[in-house]
Amino acid sequence: MSTFALNLSILPAYKLSDVVTVSVCASLVFALVRSVFFHRGKETKLVSPENPSWLWGFTRDLLAGVSGDYFEGWQEKFGDIYRIPYPCGTWRTVVMDPRAIAYILNSNSYNFVRHKGNIAVFKRLIGGGILTYEGEAHRRHRKSMSPGFSVGAIRYFTTIFLDAATKVMEQWISQLEAETERKDVIVNIEQWMNAISFESIGQAGFNHDFECTTGIIHPVGQLFTALGKSSATIGSMMVLGLVQAFPFVLRLPLQRNRGMKKIRTAMTDVARSFKSNLQSSKGDLLDDRRSLVASIMKAENRALTESEVIGEMNTLLLAGFETTATTMTWCLHELSVNTPVQDMLRQELKSYPEPSYDQMATEMPYLTAVVQETLRIHPAAQENHRIVVNDDSIPIQNLATTAAGNVVDHLDVRAGTGIIIPIEAINRSTVIWGPDSHEFKPERWLTDLPEKAKNIQGYHHLMTFIDGPRNCIGKNFAVAEFKAVLAVLVRHFSFAPLKDGSDVGRVRTVTPRARNKGYEGLMLRVSKVESE
Repeated sequence: MSTFALNLSILPAYKLSDVVTVSVCASLVFALVRSVFFHRGKETKLVSPENPSWLWGFTRDLLAGVSGDYFEGWQEKFGDIYRIPYPCGTWRTVVMDPRAIAYILNSNSYNFVRHKGNIAVFKRLIGGGILTYEGEAHRRHRKSMSPGFSVGAIRYFTTIFLDAATKVMEQWISQLEAETERKDVIVNIEQWMNAISFESIGQAGFNHDFECTTGIIHPVGQLFTALGKSSATIGSMMVLGLVQAFPFVLRLPLQRNRGMKKIRTAMTDVARSFKSNLQSSKGDLLDDRRSLVASIMKAENRALTESEVIGEMNTLLLAGFETTATTMTWCLHELSVNTPVQDMLRQELKSYPEPSYDQMATEMPYLTAVVQETLRIHPAAQENHRIVVNDDSIPIQNLATTAAGNVVDHLDVRAGTGIIIPIEAINRSTVIWGPDSHEFKPERWLTDLPEKAKNIQGYHHLMTFIDGPRNCIGKNFAVAEFKAVLAVLVRHFSFAPLKDGSDVGRVRTVTPRARNKGYEGLMLRVSKVESE
């Protein structure tokens, strides 16, 4: 039986009309584009795995499984640079070579822009903002947002993060005290991490209390959860699999598309409300502590239009909530199944009952190691997709083999070439990180890293926040929040899996979320740590 048939068998029932509609439309559009815009530039033809399906390429496999495992397997077989089949006869060049990645993301970054499919997804979700712009427009938007992510601003925001985590701590203690027959309670960790993250971005970003830490999920959070329920449908698979080649699939009346539109509408309503309130309260805009949103509001008079401001505020809601909440949820899962790591972290945290931003940044090495290991193992984005604007020659560190068997020291790419930088695979590659690369092992950050890992540029040699002028502008904000939440919760509570942890898998919403099989969230057993 073919790979395509095997993968098809694991998907749920679906409407044949949807398959036919998307397949026919995709094929026609591809044929038109290929015939009208075919470009004959110089190109290095690379080795590749055999194509399992003309319609899907490897997208179904990558979406149904752990994409990093596929890319890592191909790296071991083909080297750091190869290409893979993509939908409807298209191809993507995969780049895992450190020098080539540095060139693409740093040296000549604006010749390697976001793919139209990625931009279309973000426009569908947030309407606009920094994630949807390239070149000079991107620089303008990034400049308007930068003041809000200064060290001084994040130092102040850390008090907000700690306060949000403390409110959740109090809620959990109340639940435990209400239990008379058990010493632990089963907690939906995803729900509470959503609450902390949404509350934090509300307070730090907009000086607004969402009141999520009472256990009530904000409507926007409910919509993200609902999006996860549709991830296994054939329509969702089509959107995720074909959008890179054919952004128009986002316009089809499929469940996932409707879900993304609902999220954008809800976030836009929240952003407009915040904007109106802030404009009527000039004091908040003048207060440097509110600089996360103030810098955007001030930029409206200088560089950004009203719709762009709304787009940036939606970006803050999306990036400040979804990615951080997801990563913190994965971390608590890892701690629940790695008791020695959890115990060692708690021992360090006991020395800092009221930690400050500076202490968490510089004096707590094991906390930092746990955070970095989570970011390594569970990046919020599995791949970074780019497309070449103009013909280019990419320098490489390690020699590559062409389809003809020749060895080359550079990679010629022509305009329109799609490129994938497989973040998850690079972060977890045994070739780069050694034989224990798939283990959750914070101790690796307390010793000297492998030389090949040191060659990777980016945040602590990770691709999680990518690199260069398009790296994640809020990475320090996210890390500070992450550390603050762990500092409060792990010091006061012990975490154990619902069963043994083997029932936990990932479901794709906007980011891959941790879910127990049969549950809408990550369920852990939480008990109070007795004071010594």
